[in-house]
Amino acid sequence: MSAAVPDVMTLLATASQGPQGLSALQPAQFAAALDLDGLIISLSNSSGLELVWSDPSDATGTAVEDLQYTLGEGPSLDAVRTGEQVMVPDLRAVPAHQWPALLPPLLEHPVRALYVMPLQLGVIRLGCLTGRRDRPGPLTRDQMSDVLILAEAATLMLLSPDGARDVGSEGPLPLHRALLHQAVGVLSVRLDVPVDEALARLRAYAFTHERPILEVADDVLNGRSRLENSSS
Repeated sequence: MSAAVPDVMTLLATASQGPQGLSALQPAQFAAALDLDGLIISLSNSSGLELVWSDPSDATGTAVEDLQYTLGEGPSLDAVRTGEQVMVPDLRAVPAHQWPALLPPLLEHPVRALYVMPLQLGVIRLGCLTGRRDRPGPLTRDQMSDVLILAEAATLMLLSPDGARDVGSEGPLPLHRALLHQAVGVLSVRLDVPVDEALARLRAYAFTHERPILEVADDVLNGRSRLENSSS
């Protein structure tokens, strides 16, 4: 007989006994407690949303967030923009016009439902907590309650002095797109264009060539990219 999965309150109580940084929380444990296939936290910045908390083995979750970042649309971005929850119990039932660029590539991944909670306190809007399921269906009342509890706890952690630091170190939480930010800087210098334009060109190249944006960034940094000679 398998051991019982700890609930959200138990996991939060255990985490509260140690350092208070966000990395004290284990994404895979909380996803299991919520009967989800993945959980991600992304924080707002000038270029969109930066993924800062996820299970390293959750390739589908990071691919979903990278698609939203590349295309500039999706439920996570909507939740942060509006400050409202975005519940998508079945992605295949979403009208094509809602996220016209995102839905076709998104549906190529094994994800059927997304549940997004904005992370905010009053007028302070930090980012969002995104839950994923590989099967359709809404959250139950209890699951919804637990997701809200986790979102509130994560918000308070992020607003604490050590909230955005990696537990056990003096450094900040590792950024999923650190490679991308480096590539944008390099591209900005090579093309002699502002950083915003360099990012826009990199996004457009990734979209038109149907490639993950981090792969394109790696090509830029390692001299394999034709982006500098592309009009895309």
